Amino acid sequence: MSPIIVPGRTAEEATAVEPLQRAVAPLRRADPARVGPYRLLGRLGAGGMGVVYLGRSGGGRAVAVKVIQRRFADEPRFVARFRREVTAARRVTGVFTAPVLDADPDAATPWLATAYLPGLSLREAVARFGPLPPDAVRPLAAGLAEALADIHRAGVVHRDLKPGNVMLTAGGPRVIDFGIARPADATSITRVNAPVGTPGFMAPEQIDGAPAGPAADVFALGATLAYAATGREPFGDGAPEARDLRALRGRADLAGITAPWLRDLVAACLAVEPERRPSTADVLERLGPPPADAPSLLATGWLPAPVAEEIDRRTALLPPEEPATEDPEVRFASTAEPDAAGPATVADAPPPPPPDLGRRTLLAGAGAAVLTAGGLGTFAWRRTRHRPRARGGDGPAARPPAAPQGPPPDGAARWTRRVSKRGHPPELAAAPGVLLANGDDGNEIVHALDPRTGRFRWTRAGGYAAAPYGGVTYLALAEGREIAAVRSATGRTLWTRSLDFTESGPGEAIAVTDPVVAFGTEQVTALDLRTGRRRWTAKVPARYGISGADGLVLAMVAESLTAIDARTGETRWRHPMDYGDYQVASDGHVFAVDRFGTLHAVRADTGALAWRRPGVAGWGSQAGGGRCYVEGRDGEVLALDAATGRQLWSRPLLARLTDDPRRQATALRLSGGALYAMCGDGVLYGLSAADGRVAWTYASPDPDFVQPASADGLVFIGSGDGGVRAVAPPTVPPRPNGGPRATP
Repeated sequence: MSPIIVPGRTAEEATAVEPLQRAVAPLRRADPARVGPYRLLGRLGAGGMGVVYLGRSGGGRAVAVKVIQRRFADEPRFVARFRREVTAARRVTGVFTAPVLDADPDAATPWLATAYLPGLSLREAVARFGPLPPDAVRPLAAGLAEALADIHRAGVVHRDLKPGNVMLTAGGPRVIDFGIARPADATSITRVNAPVGTPGFMAPEQIDGAPAGPAADVFALGATLAYAATGREPFGDGAPEARDLRALRGRADLAGITAPWLRDLVAACLAVEPERRPSTADVLERLGPPPADAPSLLATGWLPAPVAEEIDRRTALLPPEEPATEDPEVRFASTAEPDAAGPATVADAPPPPPPDLGRRTLLAGAGAAVLTAGGLGTFAWRRTRHRPRARGGDGPAARPPAAPQGPPPDGAARWTRRVSKRGHPPELAAAPGVLLANGDDGNEIVHALDPRTGRFRWTRAGGYAAAPYGGVTYLALAEGREIAAVRSATGRTLWTRSLDFTESGPGEAIAVTDPVVAFGTEQVTALDLRTGRRRWTAKVPARYGISGADGLVLAMVAESLTAIDARTGETRWRHPMDYGDYQVASDGHVFAVDRFGTLHAVRADTGALAWRRPGVAGWGSQAGGGRCYVEGRDGEVLALDAATGRQLWSRPLLARLTDDPRRQATALRLSGGALYAMCGDGVLYGLSAADGRVAWTYASPDPDFVQPASADGLVFIGSGDGGVRAVAPPTVPPRPNGGPRATP
């Protein structure tokens, strides 16, 4: 393919690279504005299989979205294989891999979303800056071997490891594109019933068409390390057939590898017979532990300085929120200023029966007390989904609102504090005496701020998820490899536990309910809140979310919501529903929204369905005081009776629909008798939870859509530069000129 030229860079700076290269080209007129729940910002590349786009989730996470050509969707065998491989790839959770976040193999145009990894591919790094020295190849080999071990434990074989599928990032080396079918082109073979791989890196058994197991990936690892150390492929260049023949005959050229230990390791990996190759564990044993003073592999200090500097430069060039386009006409609609909010409308009619469920739509999801890799919300969840809101709700018809009675008073800004250098939207949760915010600057960071002043109380690097509970905050660190309990007010560590998540999956999402902190994706493991001791493991998957409430650990999978007894680990009940993204519990009920936009109210003691309500959008829904508060499909806020589902009041807030899901949504936070609603148009509303009356509003000068938090009489929202803004309701006397502005 032709080089991808980023506007503002010269042709010399741009390089022809593999489809997942991190240079971004503008969207074309024929490109979609969004795929599934992801808004597209630009093109990363194209190939025989389709197009890879840069996208953002509703929570602001950058993703690479691979869209498969429509013609492949008409091949049942391809779709079946794609579906199987996506399912397997989702189980891969290693530190040195690029996780598969979402996919829809059954869509008219199948697609797959993975984490976006700014940096250089190993192929580009070696081509631009030359071979890596042996003291850099050693940690690279360790990271790649560990990645392959994680992939193999998930029951996946990569089948196409090569320098173009190794990304060098600010967080270390990452293996990408594992286990996903790719079509044939000049250098890559991927037809149905054809071997997958790249000439020069394929193992002999792959070339012969025999089944490829983990040993085939070890062969590719050896070839990749040889390239990293010499700048040449070990089986030469030329026609693919010639390279394959050299691999079949074991004629690797290792003359350029100067370090004896590395030459011996590569030679062992490139053995013709699979049984003679070392396992990934053997490779790690040969490499041995890193020296005590060795730079961390989860940064860039182990790389030559020019490579590290280029990675840092590219990491700093993360694209803006607005999409890149070829011409001014290709834009997203803007949102008009909201009209003055009228009084709430009250409807006593019961909800109608659920509609016939037709084409699937993706539901926006969120929660209220857990900081995760993608954000901070009530519960930790693995993927955040948004879908454009359809005009017209399915709920009961409410009486038209009365005429506005004049604008409500305004809130006032107290302070702002920047917590993300990249400008990522911070996600917020309140703990006793502190406000928790994630900085998301490559290595996840959890900040604890003083709610009154915005000053930093403490900071914990590597914080991948956080859940405050009873004066203690529980953190998942090192990309879910460690759980720690710290005092919320001071950050003092109470205990830490390293995790062996071979079976459970990592603690990338954690849930807290007395007496345990629980985590896991393939099965749920619980640690004692006070000691960190392992209490139980339940063989219940939680791939689509985990939360804790009222002595239950709630796990969401594709077809059911499962409640686990927090004390014993025994399954209490299962409620069938198509997966959603959040669960809240209050007043003896668990509330969850499925992917079709139907709210389910389930009895917490038995799992019996109490009622359900279609036509909701549920971004950060809340429950308490005998009520459940949700967002309707047209931007209104609804209050429903927790026991019966009867609508108590409705408050319209958003004035106009747009094509931007972040401007369509309303995130809620219940605090005492107040309900705070942060709208995608940048207006924060303080509502009365009792009747929906608008008590006050605050129009942010630089809004960013995150779920608000509340503590010490203040409300906290995100600002557009990756900051936190404290807003005082009118009942709290503001300081002169809005108060001091806290600066980093």
